[in-house]
Amino acid sequence: MKPFSTNPKVLLSTVYRRFEGDLVDLMGELTHRIPRFSMRRDFSLGLRFIKQNVPEVEILEYPRWREYVAKLKEGWDVVGFSCYQNEIAEIEQMAEEARRQGVGETWAGNFGALDARVPQIVDRVVIGPGENEIAQLFGYNLREDEVEIPPVFGCFTTVPGNVRHFAFGVLYTQRGCPYKCTFCQTPAFDKKRYHFNVESVDRVLRYYKGAGVNYVFIVDEFFGARAEAADRVTRLLARYDFHWYCQTRAATTLRHLDEWYERGLRFVHIGLESVNQDVLDAIAKKQTVEEIVAFARRTREKRGLLRLAACMIGFPNMTAEDTVRDALVLKRMDLDIYTATILTPFPQTPLWSELDAKYGICERPYRRFDGQHLAWRHPSIDAARMEDLHKTVVGILNRPIATYYRSFSRLFRGRWRAGRPRPESQRPAEERVAPATRRRRGGVKSRVGAFLSRKSEKP
Repeated sequence: MKPFSTNPKVLLSTVYRRFEGDLVDLMGELTHRIPRFSMRRDFSLGLRFIKQNVPEVEILEYPRWREYVAKLKEGWDVVGFSCYQNEIAEIEQMAEEARRQGVGETWAGNFGALDARVPQIVDRVVIGPGENEIAQLFGYNLREDEVEIPPVFGCFTTVPGNVRHFAFGVLYTQRGCPYKCTFCQTPAFDKKRYHFNVESVDRVLRYYKGAGVNYVFIVDEFFGARAEAADRVTRLLARYDFHWYCQTRAATTLRHLDEWYERGLRFVHIGLESVNQDVLDAIAKKQTVEEIVAFARRTREKRGLLRLAACMIGFPNMTAEDTVRDALVLKRMDLDIYTATILTPFPQTPLWSELDAKYGICERPYRRFDGQHLAWRHPSIDAARMEDLHKTVVGILNRPIATYYRSFSRLFRGRWRAGRPRPESQRPAEERVAPATRRRRGGVKSRVGAFLSRKSEKP
């Protein structure tokens, strides 16, 4: 590492937006029709974690190119990038521009940093959480039990019109996953599993409640991996009367369904992937079709519980006809919302090695590695037909009236008060929760109140 001053200038950025609406829509792909619900990814949870814990850095979240270039002109010792696989080409442009403007070092992190090309683009690659590596630039270290959770607001809108319906708080309570599904990069990226301290969870939940938000989305890779940790979190959620979402597994939901439902679970998301047991075994899902069927049956009994299932198409042992039959079986399970992605290999996963050896992985562009395009040579379905097949499956699984009217009206009826958070100035003093402040080694103090207040006013 090059030597820096005791107070270096560090800028962390996501990929730039090519045009104003160039943001990943996490809900818009549920159906290809309009009007539809939308949930755009306009924040970076990883960068928010770093900013929360190392407030000396500055962050840029999905800037336009001109905004990024203008920011570079301020002069920086380090410019780092948080990226995914499908964003690497744009990150290479951003790194070249940073070097052209005399930036000392360029760094890269997030799942995109697992690609073999990235170390040739930047000076340093950070695999896994980056809080401690960034803190060391300023002369101190962060232990895992010291990491504080940032308050982050998301929002549902409609397309067209971009009308905001309500905001929700994002909560990330743990890192890592005990399972090793062949398609997942988490085991390669988060090599250590740990939970954040319960005091930090409590602080963020009180902050959300004081801001007038009544929905919390838990975005752990696998919520409930440790029952005792999940018990502490769900008790806090019940104490503050939140309705909440989590992504977990079918078997875990079945074990905790009654308890979690009583504590406010109203939106459960499982990685179903397929209802073909041979496929589930091939991707090391450690899940059975019987568990999926039991999940569908038991969760249907819980009034107001919205069930979302993530599935994949394009497995090498399945033809287009097999895939359509699989989708029809899924539809008969009568879950509320389905997401469908095309099987995509990512670096440093067993699936990447397997598909590359047997069939070959397509050459760039990187943008094809987004779950919506075929990025490898399927033995019986070409790229164009796979995209048509994806549209067909989405049309089978999600029909707009059923998906939106039945599902969303059931979930949100009676809870519209969970709308836009109230600004700090409009909240009673007893509801305000000051963001955590900690004295750092070497006299560095973590003060992030202004940053959080700004974000809470405009989720």
